[in-house]
Amino acid sequence: MKAKILLVLSLIGLGISAYLVAKTADPSSVACSIGGGCETVLSSSYAKILGISVATYGVAWYIGCVALIYFSYFQPKLKSIYLTGWLVAGMLFSLYLLSLEIFKIHAYCTWCLTSLVVVALMCKAQWFIVREQRGELSQ
Repeated sequence: MKAKILLVLSLIGLGISAYLVAKTADPSSVACSIGGGCETVLSSSYAKILGISVATYGVAWYIGCVALIYFSYFQPKLKSIYLTGWLVAGMLFSLYLLSLEIFKIHAYCTWCLTSLVVVALMCKAQWFIVREQRGELSQ
C-alpha cells in the first residue's frame, strides 16, 4: 500500500514538473498563488542549470522515481536502498532550491514549494516502508 502512495506522489510531482516545463518559455503565464513569485523564480538566473530548466531536471527525477519504485516494489529487481538514495538526493536538491528562493531570489514559487512537499512526503513514506521491512514497525 505504501509503495502505491509513493507511486501516486511521484506522478503528482511529475505533473507539477511537466507543468513548469510547459510554462518555462513564458513564466508570466504560470498560475501562482503566492503573490506572483512563480514568475520571478522561473525568470531568475537560477531557473536553469547548464542551459536546461530546473523543471526539466524535475521531470527526469520524477521519471527516475517511477522506475525505481516499480523495480523496487512492484517487480522487485532492485534493492530499495537505490530508491532511498534517489529520494534523499532529491530532498537535498529541493532544499537547495528553497534556499535559493529565500536567500537569492527573494520570491517563492507555489509549484516549487508543492514539489518540495511531495518529495518530503515521499521520503517519509519510504522511511516507513524501510522500517517496516526491517521489522521495526508493528503491523
